[in-house]
Formats: sequence, C-alpha cells, structure tokens
Amino acid sequence: MSLWIVASVVIALVLWVKTTMDIAKKPLWLAYPPGPPADPVIGHLRIMPSTDTAHHVFYDWSRRYGDVMYLEVPGKSILVLSSEKAASDLLDKRGALYSDRPRFAIAERLGWRRLLGFLPLGPEYRDARKALQQYFDKNNIANYRSIQEKASITLLHGLLRDPQDLDQMLHMYTSTILMDITYGHHMRSREDPIFKMLERLSPIFSACIRPSLLDISPLFEWLPSWFPGAWYQDFLKVATPVLRPIEEYPVSLVQKEIACGTARPSFVAEQLQAFSQQGELSSEDLHEVGGRAFAVTAAGTETTWHTITLFFACMVLHPAVQRRAQEEIVRVVGEERLPDFADRDALPYVECVLKEVMRWKPIGPLGVPHKLREDDTYRGMWIPKGTTVVASTTAMCLNDQKFHEPELFKPERFLPKPEGAGEVLPANVIFGWGRRICPGRYLADSAVWLAIARSLAAVTVTKAKDENGREIEPELKFAVGLTSRPLPFPCDIRPRSEKASALVKKAYDLMRVDDVTPA
Repeated sequence: MSLWIVASVVIALVLWVKTTMDIAKKPLWLAYPPGPPADPVIGHLRIMPSTDTAHHVFYDWSRRYGDVMYLEVPGKSILVLSSEKAASDLLDKRGALYSDRPRFAIAERLGWRRLLGFLPLGPEYRDARKALQQYFDKNNIANYRSIQEKASITLLHGLLRDPQDLDQMLHMYTSTILMDITYGHHMRSREDPIFKMLERLSPIFSACIRPSLLDISPLFEWLPSWFPGAWYQDFLKVATPVLRPIEEYPVSLVQKEIACGTARPSFVAEQLQAFSQQGELSSEDLHEVGGRAFAVTAAGTETTWHTITLFFACMVLHPAVQRRAQEEIVRVVGEERLPDFADRDALPYVECVLKEVMRWKPIGPLGVPHKLREDDTYRGMWIPKGTTVVASTTAMCLNDQKFHEPELFKPERFLPKPEGAGEVLPANVIFGWGRRICPGRYLADSAVWLAIARSLAAVTVTKAKDENGREIEPELKFAVGLTSRPLPFPCDIRPRSEKASALVKKAYDLMRVDDVTPA
C-alpha cells in the first residue's frame, strides 16, 4: 500500500508540474489545435487508444476534429497530422524544427538508442544517416539487383515446393537480401543461426514503442513487475539478452572474414574499414557499426516482409486483380522467362498493384513519431516544444478527397485517365517525411516489386478449401506495433502453369550449380 501511495504522489506531482509549465508559457491569444474533450490534469488518458487500434481511432477522430489534432496524456503532448498538406508544411518545410525524435523509453533500455530510426538529431544521427544514404542511394541499388533476383528464385522454388510455409519463406526472402547486402552473409537455409535470431526479433520490435510509465518519468524504473503498468520489467529481462547477439554476432563474423581476406563486399565491411582508417577499432566503434547495420536489418526486414505478405492476402481476396496482373505479365514478358527489373516500366498494372498494397493497409500505419524542438505556431495554433508529432499514414491513405472509395482495394485507381482514376500516392506517405524519410526506401521498393512481379508470373494464389471442398474465406488480421504485420492466413498456392513451374525449376537448378545463393 505504501508503494502505491508513493507512486501515485510522484505521478500526480509530475503531471501537475508539467501542466503548470505548459499553461504558463502558452501565449494567451493562441489556442491549442482542436481535439477530443480532455480531463483535467490527465488530459486524454482515459480515451487514449491502445497501440493496436490507435491508427483507426486517430483516423476517426481526424474526420471530426481536422487534419491537425492535439492530444495530451501524462508526460506527453501529441500532434496528429492527417493530411499530406499538414505533414509537408511541418515535417518537410520546417524540418529543422520537426525532425527530432521523442524518447523511446523501452527501446533505450533495450540498447536500441543508436538505431537510426530512434536517434535524436545531432552529430551521431547525421553521421549514421549519411553512411546509410550513401550505401543505399538510388544510384547504388542496381548493384544489389543480382542478390535480389537470386533470393526471388529461392522464394519461388519454396512456394512451389512447400506452399504452406508462406510466412517463413517471405521472412527468409527479405532477410536473405538484407543480410547479404548489409553483412555479406549468405543465409543458406532457415536453420541459419542468424535467421533464428531474426525470428525472435519481430515481437520485440513491435513492443519497443508501447507506452509505459517510463514515458512519464525514469523514476518508475524501480517499480516491481507486479505493479500495475510496470509490464516492461519482465519484458526487458526477456528481450535484452535476445537482442545483443543479433547486433554483435554478424559484425564479428565480418571482422573475422576481413582478417582472413575472405570478406565479401557489404555495408559492414565498408564501415569497419572506414572506422579503422581513423585508428584501431574501439568497442565504441564496433557498437556504432553494429547499431547502423542493425537499423537496416531490423526495420528493413520487418517492413518489406509484411508488405509482401499483405500482397499475397490481397491476391486471395481479389482474384480478378491477380488475373489482370498475370495477363499483363504474359503479354509483356511472355512465358519463356521471369520478369526482371528491365520490365518494370512496361508493367503499369503490376506497378498499380504494388502501390495499392501499400496504400490499402499501410504497414507503417502511424509512421515513426517526430518531435518538435522549439515552440511553434501553425494556422494560428500553438504547438509547444517537445510535442510528439505523428503523421497518420492511415488517415492519408484513406482520405476520400484524394482517393475514391478508399476502403476498397482498386489498383486501377492509379492508372492514368481515362483507363483509371489518375490518383497519386506520394512516396512520403509510405516512406516518411523530411529529414527522417527512410534511407532504404529504394531498396525496399525494388525488393517488393520483384517479389510481386515474379510471384504473379510463377504462381496463382487462391482461397484454401476445407475438408468438404468449401472455400475458406480468410479473415485478415494484423498485429500492430511500430509496424502492422498481417497474421498468417489460409490460402492455396499453385503453379500458374506447367511452363512457369519448369521455368522456376530450371532457374533454381542453375543457381545451385553456381553455388552463390542460399539453397
């Protein structure tokens, strides 16, 4: 009981001080942006949605309160931007003010402070971002195409051989590409120790932005795990020992390969050589390189994997879309080879399918929050320093002023008029805004496109059937955290034709003879 009293007093004191300070500095003639009615002191805490429903709730609220909405919870003020106009005005045009990151208390305690997506503005962030931008620049992506193409052959072969294991195969596809480019490491099977580590990462990654008492004050770090709201105590004990090997082990492999003269070209090899030119590598240098590399594998694997998984779900639910895309591929590419990157511009409907998959159920429904560095005003409204700024991807993708019938899956919306609606999906809506736009967006885009185009060419996805031969209507569900992950769903995957099956087998056999990719 005494612990409850002490914790309650501390919480009340922190909230009172923050509320008093915020009120004192706000100019009297300016109002906060609109939002739902709030309670005294605790603000919107009672009605604040959970992590897995926030994107839907914020979208609903934005239709009532507008595209710039203000919320307050204990320890935090939140600005929700629900239009491209507002996001561009603040996150792009005022990037110097709006490109910081809020504290992610759980991520910090997991040792993820150095991940690029979580780093606050400063020299460390600028150096890390510059390194990633240079390596994953649009002009460099062509250097990684052979890696992507070979990984896609392995994926297609797996789909034809063991179609029930879709989720793991898609995870393996994205992991293979990123591990090869980032560490020069070939993952030859799902028994690879690094892939086993990555499999344990997803649930941890989702929980790292979950709200906790630590967001209010670090004083609550001493609370016991049984205390209401102190769920993070047990979580951190379990998660911390899982993450350190994922960051350190692959880097140590590259170090050994460099020493032996067998290292393949990779982001980590390049970074280790760059740091070694400044003197002997320190543990701090290795930690820096590991953090940069882990930022690529953690964020890139999750988002790309989930996007391709969603594509397969969309094809199950929309067979007419699948048929139209397959017909375009046969018409343009033929049936004697698989689509490759040179075909992309000649496959406009396939491009529309990719865009609609990204728009319909965005994998980053609320993006990664920004933080305002100084007090600001917008449209005559007051926004206090330190406000967490959320760009609602969901609201922008469901904007009925930009997209007709936005709840429906309609790839033809992106075709030019009169064949389609001529609608546009700006890259920022999917990949982020301003100085925080995803540096790996070109690699992710090409990996997703290749998986979609080649899967359409090689296989047909339909609804699964029960023991009585009746079709099973899949119910699409998501696990939502930092990303929105489609949960496994029943489906039937078969070769599109005998010719397509033979084509994949031939490509796979040739690849194995070369012995340069996972088998």
